[in-house]
Amino acid sequence: MHRSKALCFSLLLWIVTGAPTLAGSGVGQVKIGYTIMDEEGNLSVNQSTFNCYEGFDLSLEKFRYGFDNGMRLSADLQRLTLNNRNLNFGLEKSGLFGVRMFNNQYRRIYDFDGGSYVRRHRTGTSVWINPHRYIRLFSGGEWIGRNGRVAELFDAAGAAPPEDLDYDQHAYNFGLRVNYYGRMVQAEYKTGSYTDNNDATRDQKLSRVNLVGIVPVPRYEWAVLSGGFRHFETKYKTTDFAISSNNVWGGIRLKLPENFDVNYYVVFDRSLSDSDYVATDNISNTFYVTHTWPGMAGLTAGYQHDINDDFEDEVQANSMYSSGWLMPLPVLEFRGEYGYRSETVEDGSRLLGDADRNRFKISGRYSLPETGSLTLKFENKIRKNDQLGSKVDFSRVTVDNVLTALEYADLTCGYSFSKGKYRNEEQVFEFRDHLVHGDITFEEYHGLTTGFGAVYYRSHRDLDVEHFTLRFSGSYRIKKDYLLAVVYNVDNFDDFLVRDQYYTANIVEISLTKILSY
Repeated sequence: MHRSKALCFSLLLWIVTGAPTLAGSGVGQVKIGYTIMDEEGNLSVNQSTFNCYEGFDLSLEKFRYGFDNGMRLSADLQRLTLNNRNLNFGLEKSGLFGVRMFNNQYRRIYDFDGGSYVRRHRTGTSVWINPHRYIRLFSGGEWIGRNGRVAELFDAAGAAPPEDLDYDQHAYNFGLRVNYYGRMVQAEYKTGSYTDNNDATRDQKLSRVNLVGIVPVPRYEWAVLSGGFRHFETKYKTTDFAISSNNVWGGIRLKLPENFDVNYYVVFDRSLSDSDYVATDNISNTFYVTHTWPGMAGLTAGYQHDINDDFEDEVQANSMYSSGWLMPLPVLEFRGEYGYRSETVEDGSRLLGDADRNRFKISGRYSLPETGSLTLKFENKIRKNDQLGSKVDFSRVTVDNVLTALEYADLTCGYSFSKGKYRNEEQVFEFRDHLVHGDITFEEYHGLTTGFGAVYYRSHRDLDVEHFTLRFSGSYRIKKDYLLAVVYNVDNFDDFLVRDQYYTANIVEISLTKILSY
């Protein structure tokens, strides 16, 4: 972790002092600042402030640099000096090589005073090189660590003590891809491990082999065949107990006249473990057709049949899906989709029994490049299970408005109304949610820019929760290349049904930004 921070600081120093002397061009901004936080109440109830930290901040944001030899450097290094850092770096040259690296951290708080929390850090890199125009070699790695104390979120009696959590995950992969005029073959191997620093019996080692191929049918290039194979295995280190699966899939795509596109895929997966002599088979067949009227409309319809069979129990599922879009005018667009899935126990039994699900979405958007846009959305989801006597019914209506043609400001605002009802044979739970948001940014006047934003959330019925966020911002441009900014945020959360579920925070961010242009 310290080496990655040192590398980022070295890169930042090179950009500020050395990059201008090189042949090329680039843009970006360097920011230094300080965050002040004043919190009161239950630190575990307001997720938007879980990952906020007080202290000195150094960032390099939205940096892009193109060398005259064709190489491109990109960097977005946010909050280098704080524990909520989010770092991304890339260097590549088209057709020759590429390198990507990232590092980020996140915190989740579980109790009133912040004593029980889990911090996660994630670091990764990927590298590719083209030794030949048709061949690509690639490799990469990812490292994840989580440690801290986890508490039960819905333990009303407070009887369960916090549980210590400390584990690491490592994964490495390498592979080969060959492309040749629409034909592609790729082979990849991945290995990794899971290490639980509190319980060695949970330590595991995993491996995966993945093969993929795509090839047009000779003399019938409008028909494209695809397929692949994947083997996955995870083994516990202390007992050698292993779980594995083999997955084979294949498909065909037909690009037919009159803008018809037909696709068919079949997947077979067999999973088994050392402790069970019976394997679980999963078979899926999917078929869908798409037709487009260029610039006017498009329509897709599909069907999927699934079988899950573990010798004693068999579950089958039938799914249907359809979606479409329509543009009667260049400024007006409609979209919609519908999905239905029915799961039936054909042999044996399972805890959930039969289940049905369906979802529906529709939206309309009116937009003018010079003015802005207005979007309306509606969605509905229903899930039923007769064996459990349960039904879930959720719906939401959303209105979003963007205005960019105001005389002195840009404005975005919106409203969303949601309602849900969850019932089983013993209880019924209902909620009604209102969400309002808005943001206005005034045009720069003599170097001064101001803005205001707000989000208000209110939930009723079996929930009684209120949450709002206010943001006040102001910035002053100095000599075109420097920007002095102050942002003041107010966060407030109240659960009126639980006495200690309240939170208020005042957060002030002060920063000075240097605009880079080479």
